[in-house]
Amino acid sequence: MEEASGSVNCPHGIEDVLDVLNSEISGSKNKRILPPIALLLVDIDNLERVNRWYGRNTGNEVLAATANVLNHMLRPADLLARFGGDEFLLLLREITLKEAKEKASKIIESLKNHDFASDRLKISASIGIAHYFSFAFSGDELLGCAVEALALAQKEGGTFKVFMEEEEWNED
Repeated sequence: MEEASGSVNCPHGIEDVLDVLNSEISGSKNKRILPPIALLLVDIDNLERVNRWYGRNTGNEVLAATANVLNHMLRPADLLARFGGDEFLLLLREITLKEAKEKASKIIESLKNHDFASDRLKISASIGIAHYFSFAFSGDELLGCAVEALALAQKEGGTFKVFMEEEEWNED
């Protein structure tokens, strides 16, 4: 997907988000606590169809409007970056898994109810959630968990999935 120059307002780059994420993880390891952080990887469902049927300019309008919706839902400590194509990465700090799931649900609802582009399009989004837990030792590993959760969510579309819910852990 081509991006119109400056059209997608994401205040941070992916490197910025990963730097902050790794810093949060490192600081928490030094304190011997689990950091209260989560990654949400947001994918716009079927953006390729929008590009084919309505044109790339409309696709770019959808991307820009999605970024604006996400920006308005951020708290001051949260970070948003364009992950690539039709995906956005949110780093949520000082958040529980329950709160991250609530945020994902609100994002899905907000995007579903938003009139996108000049054609008043309706879109849906899929979200992968990864919260920090004891066997994700780095930002890259946590990002990998979010990617896996997103792949599960994309199979259904318009929903979110969490990588390894705590009740799924098998500690026998």
